[in-house]
Amino acid sequence: MGRIIISEVWDKLFLFLMDDQDHPQFIKALPAGQINTVGNIYVGKVSQVVPGISGAFISISSSEKVFLPFSECDEPDLHQGDELLVQIKTPAIKTKLPGASAKLCLTGRYCVCHLNGHGIAYSKKLSFEQTKELKQALAQADIPGKKNYQFTIRTNAGMLTDMEPLFQEMKQFIQILEDLQQNGCHRTIYSCLYRTKPEMVKAVNDIPLNQYDGIVTDFPAVYEELSEFLPPESLRLYQDPLLPLAKLYSLETHLKQALAKTVWLPSGGYLVIEPTEAMTVIDVNSGKGSNLKNAVKHNLYLKTNLEAAKEIARQLRLRNLSGMIMVDFINMEQEEDNQKLLSRFDEWLSADPVKTRLVDMTALGIVEITRKKESSPLSDVFKKDQKER
Repeated sequence: MGRIIISEVWDKLFLFLMDDQDHPQFIKALPAGQINTVGNIYVGKVSQVVPGISGAFISISSSEKVFLPFSECDEPDLHQGDELLVQIKTPAIKTKLPGASAKLCLTGRYCVCHLNGHGIAYSKKLSFEQTKELKQALAQADIPGKKNYQFTIRTNAGMLTDMEPLFQEMKQFIQILEDLQQNGCHRTIYSCLYRTKPEMVKAVNDIPLNQYDGIVTDFPAVYEELSEFLPPESLRLYQDPLLPLAKLYSLETHLKQALAKTVWLPSGGYLVIEPTEAMTVIDVNSGKGSNLKNAVKHNLYLKTNLEAAKEIARQLRLRNLSGMIMVDFINMEQEEDNQKLLSRFDEWLSADPVKTRLVDMTALGIVEITRKKESSPLSDVFKKDQKER
């Protein structure tokens, strides 16, 4: 298992998920002083209904608005001046307002609790045995109000040997939603009824427990903040003035590599990663392999493509690339090689906590992938820094 490293590089705070060989699998920027509102719940007021874009603009303060799609309302018949509870779902991006939903839900370390709906669903990443064990435990658990809400049990719950943390989280969410329903209608407009956990805590909670065995930081303030929400045995405060944590793990080097256009492969081949407005294009090159004899070339191309597929799956998560992704692998003549490549590629992509789907290989040999957008790519976070360097 790997570890989570939280430290400062280039005057920014980062979360690095390192594997057991200290290679980064995920990097998230946590800019100091940035207030995160995603997940917050407000008493909002409809300021404008716009049927043409199937939504409405909702004021959550005298100066802040969010966009509420009709699809995120149980009763989309909204009128100017209506008051309703809304939850921030997506952050503001450039000139785009934050996205909101009237379908309230609370996301924790082990489960997600939805205000509307009933029953319990389970993460598809849980094994059959884990799901069976969780179902049995939840059927026997005394959780008042459990049947009044819709729960989704997260992958992290499958790592528990003692189910009590899951039960306590479910009880806490039930209490919060019951309070919202009982007291929300009596609160004044623009009130914030629920504040999300700190961004740092949310970032840690979104990483499956089976991918790391501890969290290390050299910031006392970060250590104190995480200590309020996470088990103390999982945290360590690193203090060595002679060797900073960022130097110990070569974090600056890892960041530069994660922003680079070219990624080298063990066989001597390489990837060229080109993000564009419409999609991300990834080209796989064999390096010097084009000068080899056909038999050797065939083996090298398959080996390079497999290396590339595994590395691309890592790079998508590492750089937080999303949307449409087109991969131009090295052309291989034998269909069985292409099928082997697609099968292994799909396997590596399916390990991504963010929903990622291998669509198909086109007639021209281009592999299409889609990856759900949950936040900005790493390159966007550092555009300003790259211009200054």
